[in-house]
Amino acid sequence: MEKSKLFGTDGIRGEFGEWPLTEEVVYNVSLAISAWLRKKHKNKIKVVIGKDTRRSCSKIEQIFANGFKRAGGKVYSAGVIPTPGLAYLANTMDAELGVMISASHNPWRDNGIKFFKHNGFKLSEKEERAIERIAFPLLFDNKVKPKINKITLQKTSGQVYIEHLKKCVFDLDLSGKRIVADCANGAVSAYARILFESLGAKVFLINNKPDGVNINRNCGSLHPQGMADLVKMKKADIGFSFDGDGDRVLFSDEKGKILDGDFIMSLIAMHFMRRKCLLNNTVVATSMSNFGLEKFLEAINVRLIRADVGDKYVLEELIKNKASFGGEQSGHIIFLEHATTGDGMLSALKILQAMQREKKKISVLAAGLKKYPQLIKNVRVTQRKDFKKMPAVWKKITEAQNKLKNNGRLVMRYSGTEPLARIMVEGQNKREIKMIADSIAQSIENELGESK
Repeated sequence: MEKSKLFGTDGIRGEFGEWPLTEEVVYNVSLAISAWLRKKHKNKIKVVIGKDTRRSCSKIEQIFANGFKRAGGKVYSAGVIPTPGLAYLANTMDAELGVMISASHNPWRDNGIKFFKHNGFKLSEKEERAIERIAFPLLFDNKVKPKINKITLQKTSGQVYIEHLKKCVFDLDLSGKRIVADCANGAVSAYARILFESLGAKVFLINNKPDGVNINRNCGSLHPQGMADLVKMKKADIGFSFDGDGDRVLFSDEKGKILDGDFIMSLIAMHFMRRKCLLNNTVVATSMSNFGLEKFLEAINVRLIRADVGDKYVLEELIKNKASFGGEQSGHIIFLEHATTGDGMLSALKILQAMQREKKKISVLAAGLKKYPQLIKNVRVTQRKDFKKMPAVWKKITEAQNKLKNNGRLVMRYSGTEPLARIMVEGQNKREIKMIADSIAQSIENELGESK
């Protein structure tokens, strides 16, 4: 990450020990945020810290705690807790800030820090920039060096988060249900059994023994096949695959078919419509959600609003359009009535509640969505040039959009982390979408680089 900024698309993220996640950066960011909080909250600094199961989490927690203590703050530790649980605590325990130490679905060597305000919402980009303006002078004047002492933090329990989740589905009774849960050896590992069993379910857990380095390794939402296989083996009613910090989930029907966030949004939208509780008949998704979701929602008279990729952009559109819920194909789903960020366990409960109320198997509830064939092609580029400013490329894009109109979709974008132009084409005919993707890729390659 460039050294002119600390925050990326979701907090600060990197490999611990490397920019921007060095001890010095973490320590000075804690001082910068303390100064920002003092100004914003009249010298009051109460912070609650949560973490997932990565080896580096406890070290980062201690660095942050030292910085906040030096600034006169009061610091609490929630221990290992899912990201949405930490957001809930920030909102309910009168804290000025929640700090979640996690790199979500990334490998164990990576880590990150997400910040939640007193209302449970993440920092805005404007607020992140304000904190950077305070942090950079501390980092580069060579005066503020880390002073790390072992601090025993006051503990706060994540049990209140479990009780909150159960209240969100107050009528849910899982007696007789058989559920598989892949915990990704992450933050959900200590919570999934308690949650589902307290509602009456028979639970089969896998990947629930974190050792500091096995988080997300061949398991969880990035690798859900093991969960789906176990569903069939145990003759379970449903299975869930969470990611490392528990803010997303994929699921499997009773036949072992793996289903993503688009299926969650389709079945929940239909369920909410039947119960007349879908606010403004609107669902928010991103540009990556399949065109089939758009056609499905259109058929049941539900408006689909597409946001940029990223849960913070989904949240912005949810608030702007006063919608009930929205999310991403990856399984990040935000139920705005109950949560301020994506919540994998809440999504799982909402799916189970729909099954109970509709009295149908999950395979039946999810059967309505028919996905369109999708092809993604990457072109390695030497620069990120506006597609409209390349006449030959823009001509191909325009021709493709006209050909796909009402029967498919084309999404063009540059990768935020790699020198790639990404071409995503969806349509009814696999041969046609391949021809479209190849044609645009060749045009971009001629202009900027080489096809990958």
